Amino acid sequence: MTRLNRTESFYCADDPSLLWEMTVCQCLASGDSAYAKALTRPASYGRLVGEFLQLEAALPEQPGQIIEVGGGYGSLMAGLLEVVQPRKITMVDISAFLLQQQQKTLQGRPIDFVCQDIFSFLPTLQTPVELLIANEIIADLPTVTNIRQALLQERLPGAETLKPADPTALNDLDAEALLDEVARLTAAYGLDLDDLPEEFNFNLGALLLVEQLGKTGVKRIFITEHGADTELPYPFSIQLRSYERLSKNPRQIKLKDHDEYTIRFDHLEAAATRLGFSVKRFHLMDLLQVRFDDEINYLLTTGKPTTEEQEILLEFYDHIAEYQGMLLLAGG
Repeated sequence: MTRLNRTESFYCADDPSLLWEMTVCQCLASGDSAYAKALTRPASYGRLVGEFLQLEAALPEQPGQIIEVGGGYGSLMAGLLEVVQPRKITMVDISAFLLQQQQKTLQGRPIDFVCQDIFSFLPTLQTPVELLIANEIIADLPTVTNIRQALLQERLPGAETLKPADPTALNDLDAEALLDEVARLTAAYGLDLDDLPEEFNFNLGALLLVEQLGKTGVKRIFITEHGADTELPYPFSIQLRSYERLSKNPRQIKLKDHDEYTIRFDHLEAAATRLGFSVKRFHLMDLLQVRFDDEINYLLTTGKPTTEEQEILLEFYDHIAEYQGMLLLAGG
């Protein structure tokens, strides 16, 4: 049965923990972590993101306003501030508990902490925004599951003229209304569904976020997440044989007290392009500049670590294999 997967109840609980999820951001909270030994130049994830944005998105050293959505424990922003010194920083999160953790990590800095849903927050933007960061969070946005192709196909003719659903009130939509919204987005942005099974999942919240961002005038948008259509970069495409992308259908990721779904980045790209963004896609291995030397070649080929450090390295490579990202540049 078609339903909406949501995660708010987990994040709005008294003490949601992200530490067991093995987020890339926390694995590389500092350049001294065990996982940082996988990098050609060990550094914190936030610093690497900042340098990547300066190179690929022309982010200035002293930008105006930067917004991070769902900032976890604040480690990405802490690292980013080693590279850039924005005039204004806003951290937006639905979790009061995680905002408190961010305040501890980022104490002493002039930052606004906003406890609000991103769909409620975006319409309130009034000042220009140089950069919005959505790192490892869009898999938490609502996903419509168990959609039957035949039922959706019936709705597609003329669906682009349907009235958009209110993204702040998705809980109020029944199965029929959810199918109408999936049909509207599919028709409006020319999304390809031919490579999906008869029953599939749809990244509703992630697409609605891109659609809403198209109305804001944000200059740069940085997005990363587990991808349903990830292609490994060479030479990892040869050596990581345990990693196989069997389907572009967003895959369920079962986690403690909530489920997430992988993201079809080609759908996000199609929507962003029609909304006027210039789109740059990348694999997280390229952003991180991970090592590929004799040791790594051996580990990926054999899958047989002989030390604890090698176990950590192999775990990290297997984990980031699925990650990809996207830069959206306004006025493209």
